[in-house]
Amino acid sequence: MKTAPLLSIGMIFKDEARCLERCLQSLQPLRDAIPCELVMADTGSSDGSRAIAERYADEVFDFPWIDDFAAARNAVMDRCRGKWYFTVDCDEWLDADISELIAFLTSKKKVYSAYVIQRSYNSPDLEQSDQYGDFFARRLVCMDTGVRYVGAIHEVLSETRPPAHLTRTILHHDGYLFVDSEAKKEKLERNMKLLRTRLERQPDSLRTLTQCIESCEDKQERLGYARRAVELVQAKRDEWSEWGACVMRHAVEIAHDQKLPEWREWIEYAFSQFADSIFIRVDGNYAAFMNACDAEEWEKAVLYGEGYRQGLQLLRAADHSQKTVLELGHSMVHYATLSAEYSLLVRLANACFQIKQYEKTLEILAALDGGKLDSTRLSIVITLLIQLHAHTSLDVQPTLAALYGQLSCEKQGKNERLAVFNQTAESTFTRAYCAQDETLPGYRRPAYTAFAALADKCEAGRAARMMMAENPAALREWLLQVEDWQALPIEALERALAAGVEFPLAEKPLPVEVLDGLAVKLTHGENLARQMALALPMNREEYPDLQSLRWGLALAMAAVRAFDWTPGGEEAGEADRPDGPEGADERPGDTPETGLALLRTFARVEAVALPALYAPELLTEENAALLPPLHRWGLYSGQAFEALDAGRPQEYLAALRRGLAACPGQKDMARFLLDQFRQEARPEASPELLALAEKVRGILAAYGPEHPAAKALRESDAYKQVAWLIEETPGRPVQ
Repeated sequence: MKTAPLLSIGMIFKDEARCLERCLQSLQPLRDAIPCELVMADTGSSDGSRAIAERYADEVFDFPWIDDFAAARNAVMDRCRGKWYFTVDCDEWLDADISELIAFLTSKKKVYSAYVIQRSYNSPDLEQSDQYGDFFARRLVCMDTGVRYVGAIHEVLSETRPPAHLTRTILHHDGYLFVDSEAKKEKLERNMKLLRTRLERQPDSLRTLTQCIESCEDKQERLGYARRAVELVQAKRDEWSEWGACVMRHAVEIAHDQKLPEWREWIEYAFSQFADSIFIRVDGNYAAFMNACDAEEWEKAVLYGEGYRQGLQLLRAADHSQKTVLELGHSMVHYATLSAEYSLLVRLANACFQIKQYEKTLEILAALDGGKLDSTRLSIVITLLIQLHAHTSLDVQPTLAALYGQLSCEKQGKNERLAVFNQTAESTFTRAYCAQDETLPGYRRPAYTAFAALADKCEAGRAARMMMAENPAALREWLLQVEDWQALPIEALERALAAGVEFPLAEKPLPVEVLDGLAVKLTHGENLARQMALALPMNREEYPDLQSLRWGLALAMAAVRAFDWTPGGEEAGEADRPDGPEGADERPGDTPETGLALLRTFARVEAVALPALYAPELLTEENAALLPPLHRWGLYSGQAFEALDAGRPQEYLAALRRGLAACPGQKDMARFLLDQFRQEARPEASPELLALAEKVRGILAAYGPEHPAAKALRESDAYKQVAWLIEETPGRPVQ
């Protein structure tokens, strides 16, 4: 007879091809290290799992499924010969560090069973994620105890003596993460069927009610189990001291999520009866904290938040009390993940800020790792730091610099987080933000100055230095150091331009898309782009280089694009206006006179720029369609203004007509010019010309628009002389 192995590993499986090989491979180092056997029961596989099991196991046998997990596991135990028995599930895998487990199994210390850590993941990133909960599972038992599994569902070993607690032996568990929705639903329904059957036999079992709460997906059914369990706990029925804290934790969470009237009563009871429970210290405080924040009861929130932090310290301590170990053998703590912790800490920092506990606010924020903050929390953290800077004497710059360093080092999600940092920082430079900030109590300095310490690292830091600079030379030096123009708060460039710094910088050539983007940003606020466009030189010789000419063109294009060519939305829908429905209110300077001046400036700058940017053959009538739309419009509008200034109104209208046909996207500008022509720009017609126009109008009115005589008249020289007097819209003859 073979020598009995030290360890028997027992497993049951059915259709687990997805994960079975991963599990069995993870057990191999343990099997190589100590004498082991692997015994597996197949409860009805049809997906190839059996073949995988047979490649690894010492014995694989069939066990017909009878809706009883304990029976299946006991059938495996009956075939095992080891001194110790170790239960592993197929959707688990043993951690690579097996040193503690081997030391335990080879020890002479007299113990009868042991807990290991079952780490259940909530993220597909698994071991690379911090989204998990730990549960202490009694998976090791000495075979000579004669213990058996009991329970058709959520089966447990019948051993009641205190177990050993292995703190570094981990069974990683992915549960239903990668199971398709139908299979998951089928398994959950199977579990609930077995639990309901057990509950019918044991209607007052708090253990079974707790498992029903944890397994049920129907909100109302789950609430019914919770209310029933709370009544039993409050009546101090059997198992209340063992399961009461876990029950109340679930009840409080459900009441908070569903905004139930029982919430306050249940949370007070939970704290009065189970204040030393790890479930109440962590999960209870978490739910109470979130509820207090929702109600803006900031002092209560701080109290519960600190209770939660203390609970986490106890949970993460190297040694747990026997009570905590036993509790974690019943269920896992829900809100001990890093994500839950950061969610609470960010809101706790805000709660401390609200009650003016500024030092504590900074202490909490300084302890956070920016690389582990999601976008929303990161924005809140940055906002709190700059508000502390603006309204207190605290030095937040080291914390802000450390935060930026963490964001820069974190690989996963780095670009997204840096974008949030830049956007949040950029908002503090706006005039609206600064003006509002100055009205708040305790205001000391502009919020954006907090970023000055980052001048060698990011554009917000360089922008802060520019806003604080005293002379044009210093401003110019900071501009030379800009690396990402898209991230530079535009107010910094505005300050440099207003101080007389020549831009673009000759030493720092910029791509055309950067120039265009900066010009668009300059149309906001005081619309410096418009002011600069209207002051642009009209001769090529006045531009020092091609980049300066292209910058002038960018300013002119941005200015005409930003102008509201349809005041009041009379001819275009509100959505078509440059700045949406509020465009007219936000641009009191969008007068007809300004619009006409902008279009003339744009046309003249185009007349200077087009020959410098494009080959001559592209600037001809037949090739104009090859130009980008706005440049095409610039070509035609330049021809139109040239004709108008030369006193040739008919040519002016004809050029507008051609421009509108070639650039339908500029119809609002064409209509604007037509309106201005009618109201102001149209030259005075002589009596003879007016008489001819009236005669032509009469002839056209006598015939239909399709009559041969009308068509012939519109081709005549007489019509061309007076068309500008009688056509309502360029390209649309009088009917």
